[in-house]
Amino acid sequence: MASGRPQAEMPEDLVRYLAGGRLVVVATVDADGWPYTMVMNWAAARDARTVRLSMDRRTQSLKNVEANGRVMLEVIGDGLIYGVRGTARVVQEQMRHAPILSAMVEVAVEHVKRDLPPGVIIEGPVFRWGALEPFMAPLDPLGIEELKTWEQDQPGAS
Repeated sequence: MASGRPQAEMPEDLVRYLAGGRLVVVATVDADGWPYTMVMNWAAARDARTVRLSMDRRTQSLKNVEANGRVMLEVIGDGLIYGVRGTARVVQEQMRHAPILSAMVEVAVEHVKRDLPPGVIIEGPVFRWGALEPFMAPLDPLGIEELKTWEQDQPGAS
């Protein structure tokens, strides 16, 4: 994908990168029309047209999603930068494996643009739980797997 040329779905390198556990900046739109950003690491591509996120029920970001569904993800990783725009909705009110009350949000991808200029080298951010590692390390793979495999007709579906 050429830099800046928008597409309707995520390219394969981005889908692979969003296998789970990567930092993603999520921008939502508040009631006054202003962008509101949040960094998260429980984000996973289900396929080239779908990304799922785990959002803390207490956040303004989730309130914004519930109010208007407008989101933009900025994904910065080793050798890639993409902007992904779409419409989000809560598909599960409470994730089973989240350590805090969190909703599963599904983003229907509508517009993807590569933001990495040709010839530029980028190294993605590194995320570590630090002191929370003993508690969070066992939950991370479970939460990411839930994001990738959860189906609407399962018990607890919204």
